[in-house]
Amino acid sequence: MAINREWHEKHRMPKNPTKDERLQWHIEHAEHCNCREMPERLKREIQNLREIQNLKEKKI
Repeated sequence: MAINREWHEKHRMPKNPTKDERLQWHIEHAEHCNCREMPERLKREIQNLREIQNLKEKKI
């Protein structure tokens, strides 16, 4: 897997990130860099958040 050095240099993980910041960073990382697979735990958290958002949108 190739690392996108330019993206990594411009998009550092914040120091002591919140859960939302960490998840957002990993979502963007998956879109722009192919250096490693996203951890399964984070994939599940993101999927759960998307499902919750979809439910909220349907209630409106």
